[in-house]
Amino acid sequence: MYVADGRIHHLGLGDTLLPSGGVRHRRRSTEPGSRVLVVAIGDHVEVPEQL
Repeated sequence: MYVADGRIHHLGLGDTLLPSGGVRHRRRSTEPGSRVLVVAIGDHVEVPEQL
């Protein structure tokens, strides 16, 4: 279950939720073994040529 901007969203396998920047949100695991992948994108990040 995900709450974003005061609205409850029930996400299933393969679902995606993309809240806009500044939107208050939280996640609550309602089933054992559930996982979340968080990806953040920033245009100020510099990647070196060699890692």
